Amino acid sequence: MKKRVTICICISLIIVGYLLYVFYNNNSKLVNINEIETDSDYVDVTYEVEEDILEEDVLGILTIDKIGLKATVKEGSDNTTLKNYIGHIENTAIYDGNIALAGHNRGNKYSYFARLNELEEGDIVVYKTKFYTRQYKVNSIKAIFETDLSVLENTEANKITMITCIANKKNQRLCVQATEIME
Repeated sequence: MKKRVTICICISLIIVGYLLYVFYNNNSKLVNINEIETDSDYVDVTYEVEEDILEEDVLGILTIDKIGLKATVKEGSDNTTLKNYIGHIENTAIYDGNIALAGHNRGNKYSYFARLNELEEGDIVVYKTKFYTRQYKVNSIKAIFETDLSVLENTEANKITMITCIANKKNQRLCVQATEIME
């Protein structure tokens, strides 16, 4: 009887060890951003949702013509906000500095960042607020771990940082950053 228990424990430990090994190796390496594909339900999706920019809780309107996006930005990165809007990530710049935004890319009626992976360096992002309209040029596209908060740090230069999930990579995010075009 003791021998059977010992064998069962050993087999269980081997299985758990193997599962941990597989999980660690599949989630410890950042995905190659060139391998990220737009979900088939959103390949040609465009959004022309706009609310009155003067409404109290509207921070701005984000427009990216290349991916057919025009959407309202509101405060918050919780699921309630992201269900209907692009969310401004709390404790990041609101108007000047590094404005960090989050959005869904699949599985919701408004998956505004569904085509974010289609952006390339040099593409133009427009952000209109109550106080200004600014153009930004995409200068960084990368995969990050969900725990990498360095992309949210404030900057002297005016930036837009857009973050969304990566399919089948629970602990990774796609991060696209664009810097204001100075005329």
